[in-house]
Amino acid sequence: MLDFWDFTCINCLRGLPYLREWHARYADVGLTIVGVHTPEFAFARDVAIVKSAAGRLGIRYPVVLDNEQALWTAYATSCWPTRHLIDTQGYVRGVRQGEGGYAAIEAAIQALLREKDPQVVLPELMAPIRPEDATGAVCLPTTPELQRDALAAALTEREAADLVLPSERPEGRIYASGTWRGITDGIRLDVSGGSIVLPYHASSVNAVLAPAIDPPLTVEILQDGVALPVERFGDDVRLDDGKARLLIDTSRLYALVRNPETEPHELRLEVPRPGLVFYAFSFGTCALPEAQLASDPTE
Repeated sequence: MLDFWDFTCINCLRGLPYLREWHARYADVGLTIVGVHTPEFAFARDVAIVKSAAGRLGIRYPVVLDNEQALWTAYATSCWPTRHLIDTQGYVRGVRQGEGGYAAIEAAIQALLREKDPQVVLPELMAPIRPEDATGAVCLPTTPELQRDALAAALTEREAADLVLPSERPEGRIYASGTWRGITDGIRLDVSGGSIVLPYHASSVNAVLAPAIDPPLTVEILQDGVALPVERFGDDVRLDDGKARLLIDTSRLYALVRNPETEPHELRLEVPRPGLVFYAFSFGTCALPEAQLASDPTE
């Protein structure tokens, strides 16, 4: 299996528990997984950063660095993640683009292993790990992924600009205050005291962030004008002196918010000192049974 992925891609990360388990289940009977790391952002070309990410994520199969998109192009890949199943003769026998389809992928793995060895003993297929992966679950529409080009103000790499939050902040854009500068793929806070404001519609929010200088950096997180409630903390948020804080110690994707429903909110990141680099926001949604969705008159 070739798994085209990027450690900053939330869609890729949500599938990693399945790949880790497939490696554990089937490596000894003929499955070889190779992660093809094709970076979306320039900083993710650094081999040390990728090695650190692979270790943190518990990846025990080989990872190839595809920094120039040579394999991405050769396999006509168009999105993260994309998974190719290749048989023992070198023929591509299946391709899955995007999230989901984990039971079907595992069934295809087992079918190819039985072709190789009809006597092989294989386990039952994995049960869904997350509600979104269960049969009949659906994903509601959310705000699309937002990167530097969604910033409401234009920034250049030649000089920093003083930004002010507008009074009207419609969804689909990113807003900032403070002294920011454009850098490759992102924006950087150059002077102490700044913020990023995000109107969004989703259940969960993630951000690709990095410390440009003197890590770690600490960011305070507010939602709808108040401290993010503890029950809505993403996995990387911690309670510190009654406030929701995020510690940014390396370049990666951080899980910020986990709301109980897919709904509109305004998220605010307060940045007390310079050096924060922002690259992207990505979003998640709740899973609902099809019958419940069909009965909802607002859908």
